[in-house]
Amino acid sequence: MAPRPVHTYLVADLATNRILAEVPLTTVRYGKKLGGTGQLSATLNLGDPRVQAEDPADLTTPARRVVYVLRDDVPVWGGLVWTRRYDSANQRISLGCGDFWSYYDHRKVLPRLDPAKYADLGYIAHLDPVDLEEMDQNEIARQLIAVAARHDGGDIGVIPDATMSGVVTSRAYFGFQNVSVGDALRKLSQVAGGPDMYFDVGPLDATGRPSRRLRLGDPSLGQQGSPHVWEFGGNMVSYTWPSDGTRMATRVFADGSGFDLDLRIAVAEDVGRYAQGWALLEAEHGYSTVSDPDELRAHAAADQQAARLPVATPTLVVRGDLPPAIAGVGVGDDARVIIKDVFHAKGIDTRMRVVGIDVAVGDNGEDTVTLTMNPLVEDAV
Repeated sequence: MAPRPVHTYLVADLATNRILAEVPLTTVRYGKKLGGTGQLSATLNLGDPRVQAEDPADLTTPARRVVYVLRDDVPVWGGLVWTRRYDSANQRISLGCGDFWSYYDHRKVLPRLDPAKYADLGYIAHLDPVDLEEMDQNEIARQLIAVAARHDGGDIGVIPDATMSGVVTSRAYFGFQNVSVGDALRKLSQVAGGPDMYFDVGPLDATGRPSRRLRLGDPSLGQQGSPHVWEFGGNMVSYTWPSDGTRMATRVFADGSGFDLDLRIAVAEDVGRYAQGWALLEAEHGYSTVSDPDELRAHAAADQQAARLPVATPTLVVRGDLPPAIAGVGVGDDARVIIKDVFHAKGIDTRMRVVGIDVAVGDNGEDTVTLTMNPLVEDAV
């Protein structure tokens, strides 16, 4: 058995990334999520002598402090403290954190503002749009981060990947839409052919500070070479296999901007399903800020593709002390999953994709790893 990993927890300042302290967190759970915000929860025990030299109230200030997780001195997670609850009965602080996507959910896609004009109630609505015309999708993502960084106090040092998706498109964000940067990134990734993305942390710099990164696919993220392999009864301890037909749809409507007779509605349908024995199922999704016809059609196509079968999102509990090394597994990676048991009586050997990683760190240092998977083939529903 491999030695237990050593986990280190650092607290940093959000605005400057200056490391403030190393803290002995317990009951730690953290996760990464493709196309969304990864979460962390943890407890800080003020009775621990390692905390007594610090100012715990300052170190855990919500919306101002960042928690980093290092596994064997390698940064594996970072994000903002958003919630804090102190209980004087046991002298413990409970923390709730979100990765850097959560920061951009609190930022707007707006050009640099002039505070002297705030008294004009039409100022924001009539701003020139943030117009991102005819550029690679990944460059649009980078520009969204750059636009946010141009505001006073708005640059938190996130470095986007330089990769290109190979898909050229356009986006325009108007003041009257008041779109958050996080939502703009999310919608960019959700269209058909949209790039994979998630916020991550990179190696320590010369001063011991983890870097803050936006990972961008080309358009997909994933490891090079062969897929990871997990087999039930071997390096897979257990699994759950939920299937949900309530979100299946053969025909999908995407509602865009406008009202009544001016409402834009795109439709995508998989007519081939009917010959396979499926009945017509319909669904509707709203995109009230989308006016571009091509973008709206891309949303409809992506929504229909995602709903083409009953949704199966298996979770695998895997051993971190057996190959593949969990530190080398990333969201977006491909995997081969092998199961034969009473549920999969005929056995299943299928390709899947890692879309979420959740790690629970025990007080003895051992970590329990749960992977959320997305089936790549239609034998895994």
